Amino acid sequence: ISGIEVGHGAAAAPDGSRIYISNEADNTLDVVGGETLKVTYRIPLCGHPNNISIGRDGRRVYVAIREEPGRVDVVDTPSLKKVKSIPVKGAVHNTFVTPDGRYVVAGSIVGKNAAVIDTHTEQPAWVMDFDLGVRPMAFEPNGDGSTGRMFVQLTEFNGFAVVDFATHKELTRIELP
Repeated sequence: ISGIEVGHGAAAAPDGSRIYISNEADNTLDVVGGETLKVTYRIPLCGHPNNISIGRDGRRVYVAIREEPGRVDVVDTPSLKKVKSIPVKGAVHNTFVTPDGRYVVAGSIVGKNAAVIDTHTEQPAWVMDFDLGVRPMAFEPNGDGSTGRMFVQLTEFNGFAVVDFATHKELTRIELP
């Protein structure tokens, strides 16, 4: 894909029709045709973007804004417009959509937290603070598809924290050799 000087995060529409790429050079979310691999549209963001995630139905892209104050920009994919900037504590490095699609989790290295945003209200639901910066994370679904546990990689810790999603409590840390 040409025309994107400093691409960082990428996510594809569920049907493969589009690819969304956060463009650090232009502070935009660039829209790329899935078949042509050409940039078709650039959506201005509120600041310097980092990683992104896409909702399960493909109607929203959640862009981590990596500058203070921390924010998650919400882009409506049918209209190709930024519809909201959700404030969170600390510059955001990553966003992840939970397995059930009910939440977006924004991880902040500087803010040392994971901010959980309700995808229906597009408002923060809860925040979990850590003693170290929050980096990538993964989720384990419950049998009913809801989110059971969250596995959070922490800065300068060779391993990850295990969090019970329902109680918002850290259960343990797994240190790798």
